Amino acid sequence: MKKFPLLIGIVTLAIILGGVFLFSKVPNQTSNTPLPASYEYFWSEGCPHCKNVADFMNSWGKKDQVKIDKLEIWSSPKNAALMEARYKYCKITDRTEMGVPLLFTPEGKCFSGDTPIIDYLKGL
Repeated sequence: MKKFPLLIGIVTLAIILGGVFLFSKVPNQTSNTPLPASYEYFWSEGCPHCKNVADFMNSWGKKDQVKIDKLEIWSSPKNAALMEARYKYCKITDRTEMGVPLLFTPEGKCFSGDTPIIDYLKGL
């Protein structure tokens, strides 16, 4: 009878460790969508941060040298789904962290928010 609590403890520990192992596996965050050949810029109409980036891009000295595909997400479910895939590629899966503006590089890096995007583009 004294071995019964020990047995219960071992079984409980095995279940807990098994559960942690089973549920802590990070799913493969790379998507079936291949990396782009050019930069992808996701934006939405009415977004003030997107406007800041657009204003910068319009006055940027390298705007004709760097190919950036501008993908509006509000009216295009296809673009919105691609943006979500890009966030997942960057291992950002919390929907509260997904938003516009987003710049996705050909190397597979994500820059979200007007200041990080503008700073990155200035460094190109």
